[in-house]
Amino acid sequence: MKLLHKFSLAFLISNFIAVLLLLALVIWSLTSGFNEFVNTSDQQYFTRVKQSLTQVYQQHQSWQPLTQDRELWRDVFAPNSDTRMPEKASQPAPRHEQRPRSGPPPREGRGDRNNRPPPREGRGDRDNRPPPREGRGDRNNRPPPREDRGDRSYRPPPREERSDRNYRPPKNEGDDFMKTERRISFYDANKVPFVGREDIDENQWIEAITFNGDTVGYLALVPANAEKNSPASIFLKQQYQMFALIALAVIFLAVLMALGLSRHLVAPIKRLIAATNGLRGGLYDTRVPVLTRDELGQLSENVNDLAQTLEKNQSNRYQWMSDTSHELRTPLTVIKSQLIAIQDGIFQADEKKIALFIEEIEKLNRLVDDLYQLSSSDIGGLTYKKTEQQPLVLLSQVVANYQGKFEQCNLSVSHNLDDPNAREYTAIVDKDRIKQLFSNLLENSCRYTDPGGKLNIVTHCAGQTLEIQIQDSAPGVTAAKRPKLFERFYRVEASRSRKYGGSGLGLALCKQIIEAHQGTITAMSSPLGGLCIKLTLPLAAR
Repeated sequence: MKLLHKFSLAFLISNFIAVLLLLALVIWSLTSGFNEFVNTSDQQYFTRVKQSLTQVYQQHQSWQPLTQDRELWRDVFAPNSDTRMPEKASQPAPRHEQRPRSGPPPREGRGDRNNRPPPREGRGDRDNRPPPREGRGDRNNRPPPREDRGDRSYRPPPREERSDRNYRPPKNEGDDFMKTERRISFYDANKVPFVGREDIDENQWIEAITFNGDTVGYLALVPANAEKNSPASIFLKQQYQMFALIALAVIFLAVLMALGLSRHLVAPIKRLIAATNGLRGGLYDTRVPVLTRDELGQLSENVNDLAQTLEKNQSNRYQWMSDTSHELRTPLTVIKSQLIAIQDGIFQADEKKIALFIEEIEKLNRLVDDLYQLSSSDIGGLTYKKTEQQPLVLLSQVVANYQGKFEQCNLSVSHNLDDPNAREYTAIVDKDRIKQLFSNLLENSCRYTDPGGKLNIVTHCAGQTLEIQIQDSAPGVTAAKRPKLFERFYRVEASRSRKYGGSGLGLALCKQIIEAHQGTITAMSSPLGGLCIKLTLPLAAR
């Protein structure tokens, strides 16, 4: 599986899980919050109705006034509704002018049937109801239930007219059923319903109404969320469907974003792959554009540095081969030309010519030896036998061996190596390699310092570091060329270096040796007007 597909799959799975968790939490929060809200509203209404019924029974010690007085009935079961006409809402209307309210019909054996409110004048005009019929006291002459009654004038039909004793609100009347007063049932002490369901056990909430310790009635309620087809469940179902559609839309957008983001993240990796393939094929001029400052940007910079290093090494290798061939060809050309001249009888093979041959062969030998040591150091084949030595004592020995060379080059030498404290400084070094290091530096000063010049050796100890400076007089080296002195075959002036027998490998070998001892070597301007080579070498712990 490609990295693009892995990124896309990872983003998609994480987003899918996040959307599902969010959807589950939203559904849970909505369901619990909505049910709690509905139940709280039901409980508040249920409590108010129970308190009102208790007060009615305390005043009358009977339910008969409640069944006969529609105004009282509506005040009890719809305590928050404004049932009066707008123009008479500020003061109570007389009984004969009040609008009848919904309530249970009087039943047999419950009060005097003839003790009902008299019919009101103009009732058909005001309430859009038919006028009362003659013989209203007769139970069989009640007006039939009106089909156009709204919530405010709703009254349960008489028991004789109910076709289904297990009465429930119609499923299609969701707006009515959401109102708590449509789901409430009221029973007498014998659990005979005044209004509501015939069977009291069909209700989920049932509480007894007591007076002086005796049960005088029951109030019951069906919670809104207990019905499968109630508006509450329908509302929640609609919300669930909407949330599911939103979740699908979010997941679809997440897929698109995952693909786009994956391509964006993989693009720099593809550029890195192309660059490394180019480097593997030898295209060392390949570079990767750095577009970000994150880890991928840092990796791009590292690849560019690697490409630059490989390009430089390739250039140095070509230069190395060219310089090595040239350095080997020069003494061989001299020897060959002299031998041809002797063969042709131009020169005699005397001691002078033989000495010239030996000198050129020595140059070849030194060059080959330097090349061998440098190549051995590069591949780790240059061995070091490190022991605890006194570096300044070793330097004193090398300086003493070069006294004849200094006199031959007409150089005056000064140093502070005779300090008794110098013998106290010790370091873990390879004795022969350190002496070779000092010899190469002194040889370099002897070759390139003008006759009659000066050579000054200064030593200093700073903490656990020994510092040695080898300063000579003119000629000097410009600041731009000093860092290149430690490159192989580099010469400030090639013709002048060959004149004095330099191969351009001495300082490069010095750098290899000092770095193998965890030291440093730098070139700087000398206070005597020439070149100063500064060495630092870590001392052994005392």
